[in-house]
Amino acid sequence: MKYIHLKSLFLLTLLISSVGCKKTLEDLYQNPDGYSKDMADKSGVSVIAGFFTSQLTQGFFLSGDYGSVYHQVRSGGRVTTSGIQIYNVMAEGGSYTLADVEHDWGTGGFNESIFNFVNTQWMTSVLWAQREYNNTPQAKRTNLDSLYITLLHALKGYAYERATDMYDKVPYIETGSAGGLDGLKAKYLGQSEIYPKIINDFKVAEEALTNLTLTSTQQASFSQQDILFGGSILKWRKYINSLRLRCAMNVSEVTPALTKQVLTELQGKPLMSDFNDVAGIADIAVIALNRICNELGITRSFRERGADFTAGKKFLQDVMYCQPVEGSKVVNGKTLYYFSGDNSATGLLNGTVDPRVSYIFSPDANGRYLGVETKWDGNKDENSYLNKVLRGYYINDPILTDITKTIFYYGVNNSLSIELDAASKADLSKRESFLLNALRNRLANSEDTDGNVGTEKNLVAAYNVRPEFNFALKYPTIHAVETELSLAEAAVRGFGTLNGSAREHYKNAIILSCKYWYDLNNSNQYSKTTMPAMPGTMDDSRINAKPAMEYNASTFAENAAQKFDAMSSQQQVQAIFNQLQLHYNMLNFEVPYTAARRLIKYVGTNPASMFDKYKWKERMTYPSSVQASDPESWSIISPSNNPDLPVWFTGRTTKWKNVLE
Repeated sequence: MKYIHLKSLFLLTLLISSVGCKKTLEDLYQNPDGYSKDMADKSGVSVIAGFFTSQLTQGFFLSGDYGSVYHQVRSGGRVTTSGIQIYNVMAEGGSYTLADVEHDWGTGGFNESIFNFVNTQWMTSVLWAQREYNNTPQAKRTNLDSLYITLLHALKGYAYERATDMYDKVPYIETGSAGGLDGLKAKYLGQSEIYPKIINDFKVAEEALTNLTLTSTQQASFSQQDILFGGSILKWRKYINSLRLRCAMNVSEVTPALTKQVLTELQGKPLMSDFNDVAGIADIAVIALNRICNELGITRSFRERGADFTAGKKFLQDVMYCQPVEGSKVVNGKTLYYFSGDNSATGLLNGTVDPRVSYIFSPDANGRYLGVETKWDGNKDENSYLNKVLRGYYINDPILTDITKTIFYYGVNNSLSIELDAASKADLSKRESFLLNALRNRLANSEDTDGNVGTEKNLVAAYNVRPEFNFALKYPTIHAVETELSLAEAAVRGFGTLNGSAREHYKNAIILSCKYWYDLNNSNQYSKTTMPAMPGTMDDSRINAKPAMEYNASTFAENAAQKFDAMSSQQQVQAIFNQLQLHYNMLNFEVPYTAARRLIKYVGTNPASMFDKYKWKERMTYPSSVQASDPESWSIISPSNNPDLPVWFTGRTTKWKNVLE
């Protein structure tokens, strides 16, 4: 199995040794007829346990995946813009004409990946385990067999939640059925049918865990097989309940009664609540160390999409309150405005600036945390936001007033330079516009970074490589911050109050997110010489730039909560979405994308600050291969195979359109 490169010494190693060295994990998992239950019993681990652990290691399920994440960063980034692709926001990078992400390069990897996964790897282990369980006489089913099949039912529900969120109708196999292994064909069901099923499956699974008791021997075995939560039943209960809450909020626009019911039933139940409550598996747990950054890991996708990792103004300024410091100067008879810096130096210390500014982002070449907008700049306004960012580099330099100066030096240790053209060398009045346009062109063509992450030459702020390239990072398929934000939204919208007010959950989400990102940044011990290794194109100053300290998250969160108090309900829901998108950023496209689509109706517009020039996608489209391989199913799904058609849970039938549509 290509995704399994197991490093931990859990009981799966016994499975390999018990059937001989010629057998591989793929043989064991994908062809269990070659591995009998009798042999499993002799090895001390049931075949169902093997399928359970196999399920946890499936590609792009609870971990990242190079190909899928690459396309989500590239194409998904054009939909929700967690990171800014500079060449799509300024005239030097292209034209201001409507484009889409439906037919651009790599469409298949973006549109089709989750559909393909849910119909192959994500269901394989579940169905083999289910058949084995169904064929085992009830009297011979062990306590652990029942535990593993219960958890596999929950994982199956999670897989279908992701798939139906993207496509609406997907081939669904009823819980308890082994599907095609028993000759039963999956039925295409939509969100309105799937969501009640998986919400109930989560409920049944959690109740089973509540009443479960393991012996010390069983607990030891489970702890070795469970590479997700280390054998913690409590963490599994938190995970399943938090998934149930996610699903309830996803359908809140169309079935508010069901949402309220779930909120009521979750009273007193454990939910993800700690900063380290995350359902995800790190690359280093399932991929050979020497293959992580260069071949299979999510960090390869980050490295190859380096031009997409520019920081957005929305996060830095509008969400984290890192405000630019503006100055002005009269040049050639015109008053020109520029940004000389930002308020982070004092704001991080006094709690008026979000601590995550220094945990998640890296400053530009002048040490400023200044991002860019997603709106088209076009260079028609000489005092546009972007021009004020770039003008701050040279506006007070002697080159504008001293005719003998013909080379402009800037950046860290003045390591970068721009030589004036002949006209500007001879005429001081032409220098300001020349330098501005030179910097704009460098930025538009990624000449400041050469398309790499982790350089110190950035003309605008970028994502910090320390947390994103922490190879021990557990890919956050769901995190406690999301759970807190779901509870905040539920309270704002009147679906129910659970464990506190909207304000308290909003504040706590910020605190948890600050702790999570500080820990990812501060704990990164990797370098260019470790295994796995940081990319050689990164600058050491970026790799080694830990935050100066852990700033007081509670103080900032209280300040943010006070702003939250003064908002309308719609503004509060927008603020909740902003926190969700900021927290997951480059690591999890699907959750903010789903949230944005379902919130358009309530907020009144798209809560994601997407690019002006890209069409909004309402759903993913199906692989064209389905038409040839399964004409009957194609006739069911083809009427809805339209990226402009909103999915059921949005409560809309009309596509949201941006300014160019």
